[in-house]
Amino acid sequence: MTQEAIVLAGGFGTRLKSVVADLPKPMAPVAGSPFLDYILRWLEQQGVTRVILAVGHLREVIINHYGKQSGNMQLIYSEEEEPLGTGGGIRQACNLLHGSRAFVINGDTFFDVSLASLEELHQQTGAALTLALKPM
Repeated sequence: MTQEAIVLAGGFGTRLKSVVADLPKPMAPVAGSPFLDYILRWLEQQGVTRVILAVGHLREVIINHYGKQSGNMQLIYSEEEEPLGTGGGIRQACNLLHGSRAFVINGDTFFDVSLASLEELHQQTGAALTLALKPM
C-alpha cells in the first residue's frame, strides 16, 4: 500500500476566523486536541508512515506543535511562501514525495474511508486519479 500522504493545511480559514483567529484551521481544538491530531492518528492507523504537511498561513503554529514526527510517522513540511491554492499546494508538496503516489487529504475535514480499499479500487480501474466523496 502507498505509505505517503499529503495533508493540505495551508489555507486562511476565513470561515472559522471568528472562532480561532490565531490558529490555522487544522489546529482548531476539538474535544481538547487539535483537529489535525485526529487526521494524523487516522493516517497512522491506515498504514501511512510519511506525511507531507502542506502549510502556509500561520504555518509556524503547526511546525512548532508537531516537529518532525507524529507517532511513528515522519512529518515533512511543504511551506508555501505565498498562497498557492489547493492545486499549487499539492503540486509543491509532490516535489517532496519519495514514491510516485500519495493520498491527498484535507487538513480541515474528515470522513473515515479505508485507504487500502481506495487504493485497490484505484489499481483495478487504472484511473489516473481516484477521489473519495461522501454525501452530506
